[in-house]
Amino acid sequence: MTRICKHFADAFCFICGQFIKTRAKKHSVLASVKMCEAYNAYFGMPVGDQDRPWAPHLSCDYCKKTLEGWYRGEKKAMKFALPRVWREPTNHTDDCYFCMVNPSRRRAGKNVPPIAYPNIPSSIAPVPHSDELPVSNPPPPPRNEQLSDDEFTTEEEDVDVAIDEFIRSPQLEEGKPYYPNQKDLNDLIRDLGLTKSNAELLTSRLKQWNLLDDTVQVTEQRKRHQSFSSFFTLQNGIC
Repeated sequence: MTRICKHFADAFCFICGQFIKTRAKKHSVLASVKMCEAYNAYFGMPVGDQDRPWAPHLSCDYCKKTLEGWYRGEKKAMKFALPRVWREPTNHTDDCYFCMVNPSRRRAGKNVPPIAYPNIPSSIAPVPHSDELPVSNPPPPPRNEQLSDDEFTTEEEDVDVAIDEFIRSPQLEEGKPYYPNQKDLNDLIRDLGLTKSNAELLTSRLKQWNLLDDTVQVTEQRKRHQSFSSFFTLQNGIC
């Protein structure tokens, strides 16, 4: 096909195939990462043909918001179970979607018939939902994005136990003040799983409140990885 199509491919939505008005919101398919994930989960196929000039590279605002809303678990669903499928057209007469669709009728008023979107080999029409193709449930979010109440409770209990062990000592049981040394503080930071910056902040605050032994140093947390270097060896690139 050497002749140019009557209308640009990006004037139509890649997902539903409908014409996108000039002033309507358009979204790049490849730039919408979350929408691509939702597309794959909803239709059971990955986004493709984005490197082809004969396929649309944009999506309409409705398809993007509906797919992403369904993916988040909202009660949203597309109007079809399978999206419009694009293939390279063979001619501009009866197998070119962008030559056969006439979007100018969108400006003719409310009483005119809607735009006719053909079902041709190069642009297979969407398949609506049915008993055989029902709306599926979105996949659960990754584990690092979802924690149950039991997991939250367990983590809080672990922190409470660590703090209790930190402040519990023979000196305190005898009623005498006890100022944790560097080893005590390092044990607490390890039990709490603090990052290096958070550990340094905690040490600084405790030092300001005179709650630590005089030998404790704030800068110790900046080089704490050196204290563990003797525990590990590197062999064949594996630690």
